[in-house]
Amino acid sequence: MGKDLDEALPDDDEGDDYDRDEDFDGDYQGDEAFELKGSEDLAMEYDVFGKYVKSAQVENGKPVFLGPKTEGSRPSIAFTDTTGDGKPTWWVCNASGGECFYAESDTDVPPRTGWRTEYGGELEVVLEACQASDEKKECRSRSRSPRGKCPW
Repeated sequence: MGKDLDEALPDDDEGDDYDRDEDFDGDYQGDEAFELKGSEDLAMEYDVFGKYVKSAQVENGKPVFLGPKTEGSRPSIAFTDTTGDGKPTWWVCNASGGECFYAESDTDVPPRTGWRTEYGGELEVVLEACQASDEKKECRSRSRSPRGKCPW
C-alpha cells in the first residue's frame, strides 16, 4: 500500500532529506540548476550558498529557485519587478526569507555575476549554470546528512 514516511528518499546519494514529507515543489534533482558560489568570508556570513533548482513557484512572472534545506527551510532566488529605485531585480534570500543580496537584471533566470549587498558594493558571488543530472559537473551542494562514508 503506502510507503513508510521514515523510508529514505529514492535519491539517497544526492538528496538532503531523510523523510518523504519533502517541501520542495518541483524536481530537486532536475536539470535546470545553478551553483551559488562565494568567498569563504561570505559563506560564513550568509548561509545561502550551494545548489539552486527551479521550483514550480513563480514570482512576478519568473521562476523561483530554491536552495539547500537549512533548519527546515530553503533559501531562494526570486525576481521582483521593481525595487525602491524602480529597477527589475533578482534577490537571494536566506531560509527565513531575509534578503541577503541582489542583482539588477530583467533576464529570465538570475544573472551569473553583478551581485551586491543592500549597503555595499559588488560581491564576489557567482551563479554558475549546470545540469544537476550531469555527473561530470559538481553541481550538488554539500549534504548535511550522515549518509556519506564514515571518516574513521
